[in-house]
Order: sequence, then C-alpha cells, then structure tokens
Amino acid sequence: MTDKIIIADCDGVLLDWEKHFNKWMVSLGYEIKHPELSEMYRMEEKYDTTPEEGRRLIRTFNESVNMGFIEPFRDARSGVAKLSEAGYTFHIITSMSDHPYSKQLRRQNLDRVFGKGHFSELICLPTAGDKHDALRKYENTGYYWLEDKAENAEVGLLFGLKSILIEHGHNKNYKNDQILRAVDWVEIVEIILNK
Repeated sequence: MTDKIIIADCDGVLLDWEKHFNKWMVSLGYEIKHPELSEMYRMEEKYDTTPEEGRRLIRTFNESVNMGFIEPFRDARSGVAKLSEAGYTFHIITSMSDHPYSKQLRRQNLDRVFGKGHFSELICLPTAGDKHDALRKYENTGYYWLEDKAENAEVGLLFGLKSILIEHGHNKNYKNDQILRAVDWVEIVEIILNK
C-alpha cells in the first residue's frame, strides 16, 4: 500500500446523504416532527417513527435509485481535488448497503460529483453495518480516517489510524483529545497537508 491513502466514510463526509434523505422523506409525506432534533443522528427521533420503521426507511432509501444522485457534502469537492492533486487517493468505507446495485450507483454518484480517479477503493457494508472488520485491514498504517460518527472515529483509533471527526450536530458535544476535529474540508486539507 502506498503512504498516500486516505480512508473516508461517505455520507456526511463526502456526500450530503441527510439532505437528500430528508427530501425523499417529504416526498413520501413525512415531516420533521421534532425540529429541535433536526441535527440528531437517529432518523426515528427526528420523524417520530419507531426504530424499526426508521431502519426500514433508511434501508429502502439506501437501496433505491437515490444513491446515484446525492450532492457533495459542504466543500468536499474542492477538498478532494486538492488532496488528489497532492497525490492522495481515497478508500471509501460506507455502511450504506451491500446490495450490488447500490454499490454501483454509489460509485457512479462519486464519479459524477468528484470526477473519476479519486476513489481507488469502495467498500460498501450493510446498512448501518459495523466498520471494525473493514478498518482492521488498515491497522497500524497511520492513515487518516475521515468520519462523522464518533464511535467509528474511535474504531479508527483502536486500529492505529489518525481519526478526523467531521463536525455535525450529532457529534458537536463529543470530546476525545485523540481524535482531530474539522468543521469543513478546508480544515481537513490543512490537517493532512501540514502534518
């Protein structure tokens, strides 16, 4: 493996999954029942559904054609371009769905949004799947691991990765001095290129 690899989650890091999911939910007749929870990670709390229904809706969305049309998250497009220009390639680990058509749509979406050649590996895990096994293959490489879910950033630490937590409402109160934080891709690029 080359030293110029960055491992990244996709949703909430590269792509704005939540925004697209919210539009889809509205198209189905759902509405945010608890606006004060609009930045919460659990969709069932936001839409006042049961956990089972929330999981079912997320899986249905993740296995639909929507996976081919999600827009970039914040300034991810320019950040990926700058890091690629500096010689980095990305390995994506996403707990979106392990359905082969979903993976193909995700790949097409990433190539459409960012251009081809930036993402040399795409690992698609089952919806809400655990990332331990996928991250284990990078153990003690010291690669950067970009994530928006604090518990997955901790898994990266467990395997000797340099975890960077992308700031969201659902992780804003999380504290861990071993995990770097970034508000946007400007900060991610600065952390990685000025290491």
